[in-house]
Amino acid sequence: MDHEAAISTLLDALYAQVSGPAGHRRDWSRQAEMFLPTARMLRTGVDEAGKPWALEMKAADYPANFEQMIRDAPFFEVEIHRVIQRFGNIAQVFSTYEAWRDAEHTDFIKRGINSVQLYNDGERWRVVNMIWDDEREGLAIDPAYLPG
Repeated sequence: MDHEAAISTLLDALYAQVSGPAGHRRDWSRQAEMFLPTARMLRTGVDEAGKPWALEMKAADYPANFEQMIRDAPFFEVEIHRVIQRFGNIAQVFSTYEAWRDAEHTDFIKRGINSVQLYNDGERWRVVNMIWDDEREGLAIDPAYLPG
């Protein structure tokens, strides 16, 4: 498998891992295969006053954080565009996503970008860091990161 295909397969697995219908129990054991043990994740946003905030966590802490936010609600996050940049054993992916409350994509939640940094250890690509932000009033996704 070429590098771009391997990276794409990893990103597809990331989205599949968090997506599911109401009451779905996610298999977080796969996360250890996709992330380095030292990987970090950073959820970002702005408060009501427009001040930026960030919640930093170890990748190992993300499942509990996600489950607390989603609880038993349906949540389907799908990638709508991907830009991969690679140099040797490192890669950066800007992955534009949409989140929906249903698998048919009729009940929209949000759209944003995941910035994912990856490392290839000679055998496979794994996530080193991941940071994301959502569109909001005054912040629209640049057309370079949208489909066609």
